[in-house]
Amino acid sequence: MTVELLAALIVIALGLVQVILQAIEFRRVHGVPYANTAQDAPPAEPDSLLLGRLTRALRNLHETLPFFLGVVIILALMDHSTAATRISALIFAGARVVYLPLYAMGVPYLRGLVWTVSFAALIALVASALSAADWAGLLASL
Repeated sequence: MTVELLAALIVIALGLVQVILQAIEFRRVHGVPYANTAQDAPPAEPDSLLLGRLTRALRNLHETLPFFLGVVIILALMDHSTAATRISALIFAGARVVYLPLYAMGVPYLRGLVWTVSFAALIALVASALSAADWAGLLASL
């Protein structure tokens, strides 16, 4: 297993933790009976601040996770693992782990900085994959 795939596994595990935390808080705020409905009607109680933050943090992970998983799989299929891709993958995973408690606690500016670091690491991974692609071979096969 490459370091990049290990980082992907860490982020997947983090995603599962986020789903569990959000579900626990949803049930605490709205009750298990409401959570087990189709939720066609709005809940009687408003979301707690924590529930809103956990929901938005999970949605934010959903926005970048497909790109991260895709590029990590592409790098593995290309057999392209370098110091830069390994470090970038670990930075992405580490930043996402740090991002969750910052979001849950409502820390505004540091949270944004951590997100920016994770996104920059994602861009570095994509750039590395693009630069390692066999463009000449691809064009020749057309």
